[in-house]
Amino acid sequence: MIPDLVIFDCDGVIVDSEGPTCDAIAKNLTGFGFPLDRSGVHELFVGQTLHDIHRAGRERGLALPDNWVSDLYAEMFEVLGQGVPLSDGVIDLFDALEAQGTRIAIASNGAIDKMRVTLTPYGLFDRLKDRMYSGHVQEPKPNAGMLIAAMKQANASPKRTFMIDDSTAGAGAAVAAGTHFIGYSEHGGEEKLKPLGVDIAYSMADLRARLVI
Repeated sequence: MIPDLVIFDCDGVIVDSEGPTCDAIAKNLTGFGFPLDRSGVHELFVGQTLHDIHRAGRERGLALPDNWVSDLYAEMFEVLGQGVPLSDGVIDLFDALEAQGTRIAIASNGAIDKMRVTLTPYGLFDRLKDRMYSGHVQEPKPNAGMLIAAMKQANASPKRTFMIDDSTAGAGAAVAAGTHFIGYSEHGGEEKLKPLGVDIAYSMADLRARLVI
């Protein structure tokens, strides 16, 4: 089956930005009295928006200010602006999918401005900005809204749509939207995906073998 549409998460799938992002969050929360390292942030918060983390921090009794999200994004952008690696083979996969008539889109719980920082150096922000969905604009995953909007724009059937994500939130969104799901674990996250019993890919070449006919 040639898919109508393949929807990609951004962080940890298209770009390997999870590490620097988690480091920035860990450093910030540690400064507010909640000591964390990269692995701790990934364990507690992977797939969540910064607004979710803000709420969770306050529920833990941290004195996070109202402007915490915007302040942390400023810190994060400074780190990400130094450059993050693109997942090997992702542009070739995009090209191959579009060559067979499959549409591509992005559905990320991160902000559009964050994707602008990480994707612009590779030409992918301009390429995909008209089919890019953010959990800061619509309901974040595991809600289905971003996936439904992407399918509507692409005139795609849920039965012929795939969601590629490294988080359980992405898996939940795929179930809610009635689409296929492939977990992505090139940069980590397998330990959270395996208990779901989902199909897991470990590279863009692995995805290509499943999605390009």
